[in-house]
Amino acid sequence: MTKNKPNQGVKKTETLTLRLEPKLKFLIELISRMKRQSITGVVESAVEDLAFGLDVSFHDNGTTEPLAMVSALANIWSTDESERFLNFCYHLPHLMTYEDQRVWETIKVSPVFFEAKKSKASAPQKIERLDQLDRLVVSQSWQSLLQHVEMNKDNRVVVPFERRH
Repeated sequence: MTKNKPNQGVKKTETLTLRLEPKLKFLIELISRMKRQSITGVVESAVEDLAFGLDVSFHDNGTTEPLAMVSALANIWSTDESERFLNFCYHLPHLMTYEDQRVWETIKVSPVFFEAKKSKASAPQKIERLDQLDRLVVSQSWQSLLQHVEMNKDNRVVVPFERRH
């Protein structure tokens, strides 16, 4: 069996580069020695511990209620980037960046993402539930959609995406 070469296949881990004060980096190193963990393990444990104690306003089916961040993650996470993005925008809209909003608004004004679901969807601008979107079309168009949003980022209005066949 051959191993995946760099940039081939699905990534199982991500690289994160951090700038830390030397004192904090040294503290992490000390913790890693005490716990006999890697520095990565210490950071992962700290983030997971923080997420267990952190509540977030979670939107679902027209209501918004506090939910533990780890539970929100369980509802949002997907290995498919487009699926994860749709779940994130629907359930945690208040955490979207400007760039996220541009992609989301482009999806909402693009009829191509609703064509197969026309009988269920009202106006594309009013997404009450995620099942109004044709997720398969979003997934198949994901890279092209991101390029489209990037190309139109300086427009004052959101430009609808049109799928090229």
